[in-house]
Amino acid sequence: MQRALDAINEMNAHTPPPPALSRESCHIKENSEIDGRVVKWGADHFTETPSDCCAACTNHPDCNVWVWCASTQGCGSGRQHKECWLKKNTVKNIIDSEGYAHPGIPWTSGALYPPEERLRVQEAERLRLEALRDNADLPLVYLDVAVKGKHIGRIKIVLFKNEAPRAAENFRALCTGEKGIVPQGHEGAGKPYHFKGSTFYRIIDRFIDQTGANTESIYGGAFKDDPGGLALKHDRKGLLSMANAGPDTNTSHFSILMAPAPHLDGHYTVFGEVVEGLDVAEKINALARGKPNNTAGPEEEAVITEAGQLR
Repeated sequence: MQRALDAINEMNAHTPPPPALSRESCHIKENSEIDGRVVKWGADHFTETPSDCCAACTNHPDCNVWVWCASTQGCGSGRQHKECWLKKNTVKNIIDSEGYAHPGIPWTSGALYPPEERLRVQEAERLRLEALRDNADLPLVYLDVAVKGKHIGRIKIVLFKNEAPRAAENFRALCTGEKGIVPQGHEGAGKPYHFKGSTFYRIIDRFIDQTGANTESIYGGAFKDDPGGLALKHDRKGLLSMANAGPDTNTSHFSILMAPAPHLDGHYTVFGEVVEGLDVAEKINALARGKPNNTAGPEEEAVITEAGQLR
């Protein structure tokens, strides 16, 4: 028995320690907070450094995202310096959130995934959006956007006419303006049924870019939810979802989703998806970063300067 123990000790003495986790392998990013499902609460879990927090994630079977409170003043809502929160998320959602960083965010965060997985996920997403964009059976529309009078790009959107026929047709017609002028006695009377000139009036960092025509819907007043669109999940950035004031109160207002939002499921109709120009939606969303409550409004002057149908 002693010989066996001596042999093990001898082997361990000549075995190099595992390599230290690098900034690259931990994907460390200051002033950022990656979302995910919590697998270990940080309120009673502290580490000395971000790398230590990353190591804790590495050693947890369900963790691939970690968030560490970097501010000596704490990170708000009772969160203390050096708290280490361990989370789980999809690689796609992790990649989508990587661009969100701001000096006002007191957290340092990172994720664990092999480089080849990143490439695989990005390629799969590119092919999915390309196939959706090229589906000749679905309407393809666009919104041109300017901020403070400067053009920032075009957003191309495919509409889910099969799952959400009412919402998709309403949006398509508001892009083309083909319904003409709102008649007297209706909301927006005298204005065109068109998104042109509409302002993004509610922008919430890492949540939504919301806008809409200054009119009722093309159906005259509010219209009912599409059951198929209501059944779709708010599970990824780039989806379009109707704004409403309750069941069956859809008009001409909508949001572009800037992160998964499962709490919206079953309450708001999903009717389309951005297939090109998501970077434009991200530029709009960035206007809210660092603002009170991470929210911006019409004062940012993000405006739809033109809209139309490509297919």
